[in-house]
Amino acid sequence: MRIPGLLGTDEPRYPAPDGPLRHAAEGWLARVDPQRLRGLVEQIPGPRNRVGAAEAMERTDALLLAAWRAAGWRTGRQRLHLRNLRALAYGRGDRPSGPNRSEICPELNGMNLVAIAEGESDEAIVVVAHHDTVHGSPGADDNGAGLAALLELARMFEGRRFRRTVILATPDFEEIGLVGSRYLVNWLRRRYRVRGAVVYDPIGYMNAAPGSQRVPSGIDRLYPGQIERLAERGNPGDTVVALYRRISIGLVSEWARCLAATIGPERVLLLRDPLDLPLIGPALVAVPVARNFSRSDHVRFWLRGLPAILVTNTANFRNPNYHRPTDMPDTLDYFTLAKIVAATALLVERLADGGR
Repeated sequence: MRIPGLLGTDEPRYPAPDGPLRHAAEGWLARVDPQRLRGLVEQIPGPRNRVGAAEAMERTDALLLAAWRAAGWRTGRQRLHLRNLRALAYGRGDRPSGPNRSEICPELNGMNLVAIAEGESDEAIVVVAHHDTVHGSPGADDNGAGLAALLELARMFEGRRFRRTVILATPDFEEIGLVGSRYLVNWLRRRYRVRGAVVYDPIGYMNAAPGSQRVPSGIDRLYPGQIERLAERGNPGDTVVALYRRISIGLVSEWARCLAATIGPERVLLLRDPLDLPLIGPALVAVPVARNFSRSDHVRFWLRGLPAILVTNTANFRNPNYHRPTDMPDTLDYFTLAKIVAATALLVERLADGGR
Protein backbone atom coordinates (compact mmCIF):
# COMPACT_ATOMS: atom_id res chain seq x y z
CA MET A 1 0.00 0.00 0.00
CA ARG A 2 1.38 3.38 -0.99
CA ILE A 3 1.07 6.05 1.73
CA PRO A 4 3.44 8.92 0.80
CA GLY A 5 0.53 11.20 -0.06
CA LEU A 6 -0.56 10.93 3.54
CA LEU A 7 2.98 11.46 4.79
CA GLY A 8 3.48 14.54 2.64
CA THR A 9 6.57 13.28 0.81
CA ASP A 10 5.21 13.34 -2.74
CA GLU A 11 6.98 15.86 -4.95
CA PRO A 12 5.08 19.16 -5.29
CA ARG A 13 3.37 19.46 -8.63
CA TYR A 14 4.47 22.33 -10.83
CA PRO A 15 3.53 23.39 -14.37
CA ALA A 16 5.78 22.17 -17.14
CA PRO A 17 7.96 24.95 -18.56
CA ASP A 18 6.01 26.78 -21.23
CA GLY A 19 7.35 28.52 -24.33
CA PRO A 20 8.13 31.89 -22.74
CA LEU A 21 9.90 30.27 -19.79
CA ARG A 22 11.98 28.07 -22.07
CA HIS A 23 12.87 31.08 -24.18
CA ALA A 24 13.98 32.98 -21.08
CA ALA A 25 16.00 29.97 -19.93
CA GLU A 26 17.73 29.74 -23.30
CA GLY A 27 18.65 33.41 -23.01
CA TRP A 28 20.35 32.85 -19.65
CA LEU A 29 22.03 29.65 -20.87
CA ALA A 30 23.56 31.55 -23.77
CA ARG A 31 25.25 33.85 -21.27
CA VAL A 32 26.91 31.10 -19.20
CA ASP A 33 30.15 29.59 -20.52
CA PRO A 34 31.06 26.22 -18.92
CA GLN A 35 34.74 26.89 -19.56
CA ARG A 36 34.52 30.20 -17.75
CA LEU A 37 32.98 28.38 -14.79
CA ARG A 38 35.85 25.92 -14.85
CA GLY A 39 38.31 28.81 -14.83
CA LEU A 40 36.57 30.30 -11.82
CA VAL A 41 36.72 27.03 -9.88
CA GLU A 42 40.41 26.68 -10.74
CA GLN A 43 41.12 30.19 -9.43
CA ILE A 44 39.62 29.55 -5.99
CA PRO A 45 42.36 28.58 -3.51
CA GLY A 46 42.06 25.28 -1.69
CA PRO A 47 42.17 23.77 0.84
CA ARG A 48 40.79 26.84 2.65
CA ASN A 49 39.61 27.45 6.20
CA ARG A 50 40.51 29.76 9.07
CA VAL A 51 42.10 27.03 11.19
CA GLY A 52 44.54 25.18 8.97
CA ALA A 53 44.60 27.19 5.74
CA ALA A 54 44.03 30.81 6.75
CA GLU A 55 46.09 32.38 3.98
CA ALA A 56 44.09 30.53 1.32
CA MET A 57 40.90 31.68 2.99
CA GLU A 58 42.05 35.28 2.93
CA ARG A 59 42.86 35.01 -0.77
CA THR A 60 39.40 33.54 -1.37
CA ASP A 61 37.82 36.46 0.49
CA ALA A 62 39.77 38.93 -1.64
CA LEU A 63 38.89 37.15 -4.88
CA LEU A 64 35.16 37.13 -4.13
CA LEU A 65 34.99 40.74 -2.96
CA ALA A 66 37.02 42.05 -5.91
CA ALA A 67 34.90 40.19 -8.47
CA TRP A 68 31.64 41.34 -6.90
CA ARG A 69 32.79 44.94 -6.79
CA ALA A 70 33.98 44.79 -10.39
CA ALA A 71 30.45 43.69 -11.33
CA GLY A 72 28.98 46.72 -9.57
CA TRP A 73 27.64 45.04 -6.41
CA ARG A 74 27.85 46.60 -2.96
CA THR A 75 29.89 44.31 -0.74
CA GLY A 76 30.09 43.77 2.97
CA ARG A 77 31.87 41.73 5.62
CA GLN A 78 30.23 40.32 8.73
CA ARG A 79 33.18 39.78 11.04
CA LEU A 80 32.91 36.86 13.44
CA HIS A 81 34.84 36.85 16.71
CA LEU A 82 33.92 33.62 18.47
CA ARG A 83 35.14 32.39 21.85
CA ASN A 84 35.00 28.96 23.48
CA LEU A 85 32.89 27.55 20.68
CA ARG A 86 32.16 23.83 20.61
CA ALA A 87 32.43 22.89 16.95
CA LEU A 88 33.21 19.99 14.67
CA ALA A 89 36.90 19.66 13.93
CA TYR A 90 38.40 20.72 10.60
CA GLY A 91 41.37 18.50 11.39
CA ARG A 92 44.97 19.59 11.65
CA GLY A 93 48.05 18.09 10.12
CA ASP A 94 47.77 14.31 10.33
CA ARG A 95 44.51 14.54 12.34
CA PRO A 96 41.69 14.46 9.80
CA SER A 97 38.28 15.42 11.15
CA GLY A 98 36.10 12.48 12.12
CA PRO A 99 32.40 12.22 11.37
CA ASN A 100 31.26 13.27 14.85
CA ARG A 101 34.38 14.59 16.55
CA SER A 102 33.98 18.00 18.16
CA GLU A 103 36.29 20.21 20.15
CA ILE A 104 36.26 23.47 22.06
CA CYS A 105 37.74 26.31 20.01
CA PRO A 106 39.05 28.94 22.42
CA GLU A 107 39.10 31.57 19.67
CA LEU A 108 37.85 31.67 16.08
CA ASN A 109 37.99 34.75 13.87
CA GLY A 110 36.39 34.73 10.45
CA MET A 111 33.87 36.51 8.30
CA ASN A 112 30.76 36.04 6.21
CA LEU A 113 30.80 37.90 2.90
CA VAL A 114 27.83 39.45 1.10
CA ALA A 115 27.19 41.15 -2.23
CA ILE A 116 24.05 43.27 -2.40
CA ALA A 117 22.03 44.64 -5.29
CA GLU A 118 19.58 46.93 -3.55
CA GLY A 119 16.01 46.78 -4.78
CA GLU A 120 13.03 49.04 -4.28
CA SER A 121 11.95 47.29 -1.07
CA ASP A 122 13.40 45.52 1.93
CA GLU A 123 12.25 42.16 0.59
CA ALA A 124 15.21 40.00 -0.37
CA ILE A 125 16.12 36.98 -2.47
CA VAL A 126 19.32 35.31 -1.24
CA VAL A 127 21.73 32.86 -2.91
CA VAL A 128 24.23 31.17 -0.59
CA ALA A 129 27.39 29.03 -0.86
CA HIS A 130 29.78 28.44 2.06
CA HIS A 131 33.43 29.16 1.34
CA ASP A 132 35.44 26.97 3.74
CA THR A 133 36.67 23.41 3.14
CA VAL A 134 37.64 20.52 5.39
CA HIS A 135 41.32 19.93 6.09
CA GLY A 136 43.27 18.59 3.14
CA SER A 137 40.53 18.90 0.52
CA PRO A 138 40.79 21.43 -2.33
CA GLY A 139 36.99 21.58 -2.23
CA ALA A 140 36.24 21.98 -5.93
CA ASP A 141 32.81 20.42 -5.49
CA ASP A 142 32.44 21.28 -1.80
CA ASN A 143 32.05 24.15 -2.31
CA GLY A 144 34.09 25.77 -5.07
CA ALA A 145 31.42 25.14 -7.68
CA GLY A 146 28.92 27.03 -5.54
CA LEU A 147 31.31 29.96 -5.17
CA ALA A 148 31.89 29.98 -8.94
CA ALA A 149 28.12 30.10 -9.40
CA LEU A 150 27.90 33.18 -7.16
CA LEU A 151 30.67 34.87 -9.13
CA GLU A 152 28.93 34.09 -12.40
CA LEU A 153 25.56 35.30 -11.13
CA ALA A 154 27.16 38.58 -10.07
CA ARG A 155 28.57 39.04 -13.58
CA MET A 156 25.30 38.08 -15.27
CA PHE A 157 23.29 40.55 -13.18
CA GLU A 158 25.78 43.39 -13.58
CA GLY A 159 23.84 46.63 -13.91
CA ARG A 160 20.47 45.01 -13.13
CA ARG A 161 18.30 46.28 -10.33
CA PHE A 162 15.14 44.50 -9.29
CA ARG A 163 12.08 45.37 -7.25
CA ARG A 164 13.35 43.13 -4.47
CA THR A 165 16.91 43.19 -3.15
CA VAL A 166 19.18 40.38 -4.33
CA ILE A 167 21.94 39.16 -2.00
CA LEU A 168 24.80 36.74 -2.66
CA ALA A 169 26.35 35.35 0.53
CA THR A 170 29.23 33.09 1.55
CA PRO A 171 28.96 31.92 5.18
CA ASP A 172 32.13 30.99 7.02
CA PHE A 173 32.70 27.94 9.26
CA GLU A 174 30.06 25.75 7.58
CA GLU A 175 32.22 22.67 7.83
CA ILE A 176 32.46 22.86 11.62
CA GLY A 177 28.74 23.04 12.32
CA LEU A 178 26.96 25.68 10.21
CA VAL A 179 28.42 28.36 12.43
CA GLY A 180 28.70 31.36 10.11
CA SER A 181 25.22 31.00 8.66
CA ARG A 182 23.68 31.35 12.14
CA TYR A 183 25.03 34.90 12.28
CA LEU A 184 24.29 35.55 8.61
CA VAL A 185 20.62 34.65 9.00
CA ASN A 186 20.31 36.80 12.13
CA TRP A 187 21.81 39.73 10.20
CA LEU A 188 19.48 39.17 7.26
CA ARG A 189 16.39 39.04 9.46
CA ARG A 190 17.27 42.34 11.11
CA ARG A 191 17.55 44.16 7.78
CA TYR A 192 15.42 42.36 5.20
CA ARG A 193 12.29 40.33 4.73
CA VAL A 194 13.72 37.19 3.14
CA ARG A 195 11.27 35.86 0.55
CA GLY A 196 13.46 33.01 -0.59
CA ALA A 197 16.95 31.58 -0.13
CA VAL A 198 18.75 29.13 -2.43
CA VAL A 199 21.69 27.34 -0.80
CA TYR A 200 24.25 25.51 -2.96
CA ASP A 201 26.11 22.60 -1.33
CA PRO A 202 27.58 20.86 -3.32
CA ILE A 203 26.53 21.18 -6.97
CA GLY A 204 29.50 20.44 -9.23
CA TYR A 205 29.90 16.67 -9.44
CA MET A 206 27.68 14.63 -11.79
CA ASN A 207 27.94 11.07 -13.05
CA ALA A 208 25.44 9.76 -15.60
CA ALA A 209 26.63 6.15 -15.29
CA PRO A 210 23.94 3.69 -14.13
CA GLY A 211 24.23 2.93 -10.42
CA SER A 212 26.39 5.95 -9.65
CA GLN A 213 23.76 7.40 -7.28
CA ARG A 214 23.78 5.69 -3.91
CA VAL A 215 20.43 5.60 -2.13
CA PRO A 216 20.54 5.36 1.68
CA SER A 217 18.83 2.32 3.16
CA GLY A 218 15.22 2.96 4.09
CA ILE A 219 14.78 6.17 2.13
CA ASP A 220 12.61 4.38 -0.43
CA ARG A 221 9.95 3.94 2.25
CA LEU A 222 9.66 7.68 2.72
CA TYR A 223 10.04 8.70 -0.92
CA PRO A 224 8.81 5.79 -3.07
CA GLY A 225 7.79 8.02 -5.97
CA GLN A 226 11.13 9.79 -6.19
CA ILE A 227 13.15 6.60 -5.78
CA GLU A 228 11.03 4.88 -8.42
CA ARG A 229 11.70 7.72 -10.86
CA LEU A 230 15.40 7.46 -10.15
CA ALA A 231 15.40 3.67 -10.55
CA GLU A 232 13.60 3.90 -13.90
CA ARG A 233 16.64 5.81 -15.20
CA GLY A 234 19.08 3.28 -13.69
CA ASN A 235 20.07 5.31 -10.60
CA PRO A 236 22.43 7.70 -12.37
CA GLY A 237 24.21 10.34 -10.32
CA ASP A 238 23.16 13.21 -12.57
CA THR A 239 20.03 14.51 -10.83
CA VAL A 240 19.92 17.90 -9.16
CA VAL A 241 18.17 17.49 -5.82
CA ALA A 242 16.35 20.22 -3.91
CA LEU A 243 15.53 19.77 -0.22
CA TYR A 244 12.68 21.84 1.16
CA ARG A 245 10.20 22.29 3.98
CA ARG A 246 6.49 23.13 3.85
CA ILE A 247 7.24 26.83 4.15
CA SER A 248 9.34 26.51 0.97
CA ILE A 249 6.86 24.67 -1.26
CA GLY A 250 6.22 27.71 -3.43
CA LEU A 251 9.94 28.39 -3.74
CA VAL A 252 10.91 24.81 -4.56
CA SER A 253 8.11 24.49 -7.13
CA GLU A 254 9.29 27.62 -8.93
CA TRP A 255 12.90 26.38 -8.73
CA ALA A 256 11.93 23.01 -10.19
CA ARG A 257 10.13 24.67 -13.08
CA CYS A 258 13.13 26.90 -13.87
CA LEU A 259 15.58 24.01 -13.58
CA ALA A 260 13.40 21.76 -15.74
CA ALA A 261 13.63 24.44 -18.44
CA THR A 262 17.44 24.15 -18.53
CA ILE A 263 18.20 20.56 -17.55
CA GLY A 264 15.02 18.61 -18.29
CA PRO A 265 12.40 17.46 -15.78
CA GLU A 266 13.80 13.92 -15.53
CA ARG A 267 16.91 15.25 -13.77
CA VAL A 268 15.00 17.34 -11.22
CA LEU A 269 14.30 15.68 -7.86
CA LEU A 270 12.49 17.26 -4.90
CA LEU A 271 12.66 15.87 -1.36
CA ARG A 272 10.86 17.26 1.66
CA ASP A 273 12.84 17.30 4.90
CA PRO A 274 11.65 14.24 6.86
CA LEU A 275 11.75 16.19 10.12
CA ASP A 276 9.15 18.55 8.62
CA LEU A 277 6.62 15.81 7.89
CA PRO A 278 3.28 15.93 9.71
CA LEU A 279 2.70 13.31 12.40
CA ILE A 280 5.93 11.33 11.99
CA GLY A 281 8.47 14.14 11.57
CA PRO A 282 9.47 14.62 15.22
CA ALA A 283 9.98 10.88 15.66
CA LEU A 284 12.44 10.76 12.75
CA VAL A 285 15.04 12.92 14.50
CA ALA A 286 16.64 9.72 15.83
CA VAL A 287 16.86 8.13 12.36
CA PRO A 288 20.36 8.63 10.83
CA VAL A 289 19.12 8.99 7.25
CA ALA A 290 16.85 11.88 8.30
CA ARG A 291 19.81 13.82 9.68
CA ASN A 292 21.38 13.88 6.21
CA PHE A 293 18.83 16.54 5.28
CA SER A 294 20.25 18.99 7.83
CA ARG A 295 23.91 19.11 6.87
CA SER A 296 24.17 22.57 5.34
CA ASP A 297 23.38 26.23 5.82
CA HIS A 298 19.75 26.01 4.63
CA VAL A 299 18.92 24.67 8.11
CA ARG A 300 19.66 28.07 9.68
CA PHE A 301 16.98 29.63 7.47
CA TRP A 302 14.50 26.87 8.32
CA LEU A 303 15.08 27.31 12.05
CA ARG A 304 14.16 30.98 11.76
CA GLY A 305 11.01 30.24 9.75
CA LEU A 306 12.37 31.48 6.42
CA PRO A 307 11.68 29.83 3.04
CA ALA A 308 14.86 28.16 1.82
CA ILE A 309 15.93 25.22 -0.31
CA LEU A 310 19.18 23.29 -0.53
CA VAL A 311 20.32 22.58 -4.09
CA THR A 312 22.67 19.61 -3.98
CA ASN A 313 24.18 16.66 -5.82
CA THR A 314 23.85 14.60 -2.59
CA ALA A 315 27.58 14.87 -1.75
CA ASN A 316 29.03 11.59 -0.44
CA PHE A 317 26.03 9.61 -1.73
CA ARG A 318 27.42 10.25 -5.21
CA ASN A 319 30.83 11.86 -5.24
CA PRO A 320 33.73 9.54 -4.31
CA ASN A 321 35.94 12.62 -3.86
CA TYR A 322 33.78 14.24 -1.19
CA HIS A 323 35.95 15.69 1.63
CA ARG A 324 39.03 14.09 0.08
CA PRO A 325 42.24 15.42 -1.51
CA THR A 326 40.83 14.26 -4.85
CA ASP A 327 38.02 16.87 -4.88
CA MET A 328 39.70 18.65 -7.79
CA PRO A 329 38.40 20.96 -10.54
CA ASP A 330 38.88 18.36 -13.28
CA THR A 331 36.30 16.04 -11.65
CA LEU A 332 33.35 18.42 -12.13
CA ASP A 333 30.64 18.66 -14.80
CA TYR A 334 30.72 22.27 -15.95
CA PHE A 335 27.97 21.86 -18.55
CA THR A 336 25.50 20.86 -15.85
CA LEU A 337 26.86 23.55 -13.56
CA ALA A 338 26.12 26.11 -16.28
CA LYS A 339 22.52 24.88 -16.45
CA ILE A 340 22.15 25.20 -12.68
CA VAL A 341 23.50 28.76 -12.82
CA ALA A 342 21.14 29.66 -15.68
CA ALA A 343 18.19 28.18 -13.80
CA THR A 344 19.14 30.21 -10.72
CA ALA A 345 19.39 33.41 -12.75
CA LEU A 346 15.94 32.70 -14.17
CA LEU A 347 14.54 31.99 -10.71
CA VAL A 348 16.06 35.12 -9.18
CA GLU A 349 14.76 37.24 -12.04
CA ARG A 350 11.25 35.89 -11.59
CA LEU A 351 11.24 36.13 -7.81
CA ALA A 352 12.94 39.52 -7.56
CA ASP A 353 10.75 41.18 -10.19
CA GLY A 354 7.68 38.95 -10.40
CA GLY A 355 6.15 39.50 -6.99
CA ARG A 356 5.85 35.81 -6.02
